Amino acid sequence: MTRAGADERPAGWADVAVVGASAGGVGVLQDLVRRLPTDLGLAVLVVLHLPTTGVSVLSEILNRATALHVVRGEDGMHLSRGVVVVAPTDHHMLVDGAALRLSRGALVNGHRPAVDPTLETAARSYGRHTLGVLLSGTLDDGVVGLGTVQTAGGLTAVQDPVEAPYPGMPQAAVDAGVVDHVLSTRGLADLIVTAGGDERAPLEPHDEEHLLVLDEVAAPGVVSSFTCPNCGGALWERQRNGVVTFECRVGHRYSPASLFEVQGTALDDALWAAHRALLERADLARRMARRMRRSSLGAPAGKYDRTAEDAERRASIVHEALMLSRQGQETDQPDEAVSDEPDGARR
Repeated sequence: MTRAGADERPAGWADVAVVGASAGGVGVLQDLVRRLPTDLGLAVLVVLHLPTTGVSVLSEILNRATALHVVRGEDGMHLSRGVVVVAPTDHHMLVDGAALRLSRGALVNGHRPAVDPTLETAARSYGRHTLGVLLSGTLDDGVVGLGTVQTAGGLTAVQDPVEAPYPGMPQAAVDAGVVDHVLSTRGLADLIVTAGGDERAPLEPHDEEHLLVLDEVAAPGVVSSFTCPNCGGALWERQRNGVVTFECRVGHRYSPASLFEVQGTALDDALWAAHRALLERADLARRMARRMRRSSLGAPAGKYDRTAEDAERRASIVHEALMLSRQGQETDQPDEAVSDEPDGARR
């Protein structure tokens, strides 16, 4: 499916393709890179949302699926056509002209690496020569980034939600109106191949006047009634390319769905802490009651017994709420692409 009004571009128009994925994305990425030729005429940047701990082994996984050269991103690395660069664990992968920069900046939608910073910085460097692609994943990560690519004149595409193992990310982008093409994995591969230019041409950022608007697309924003789940600071609500975002002073940024998800995680953590505190209070009250009885102080012992019973009752209520909140939750952590082994221990 193609969005009405999406322009038809001649072959060889793109320099960089940014591909973002989350839950269910490993298998889709393997299928995608398997379909790409070795003479691919653009650089491909892959961002898979991963836990911040461990070492990403996605580059090794993708290397086994394609004849293309797949590498893990490094700070200062220069982009090359025909090379697939994978974002490393616990770093945002930013495009700085023809080079990459790795950043341990604030979490975006609860992730580091996150796909939005890569899409946004690629659009700032390559403008209408940028292709943004979103694959399987939950929530609405990548929507702001695709909007930035469109604002810069680039092209956007998503995996058909019907085909995606987790349709949340591509469907959210479609619903936000920031998608030019909805395609199967095969169709996305064909688009990437057709978009690529001369594989021998150097990659150079484009100095185009309309790129200046990218620094002005975020509305000033207003202080919302919400606080940042990561640091507790006030969240400012603003529009980025027509998409609502929430951002705190230190840079933690959320889409509405991601804020809701991270709030839920923070709430669960608080409830587990409350559950533990109530159990500890009940245990201490029982001990105090036994000590009072040994001292023939029946009245104070009864008071401690009632305190223990009340704490246990409240702990039971909290525990039941926690168990209900866990039912039906989807995971957005593709753990199969992360190893707990140190980098030098893997072969």
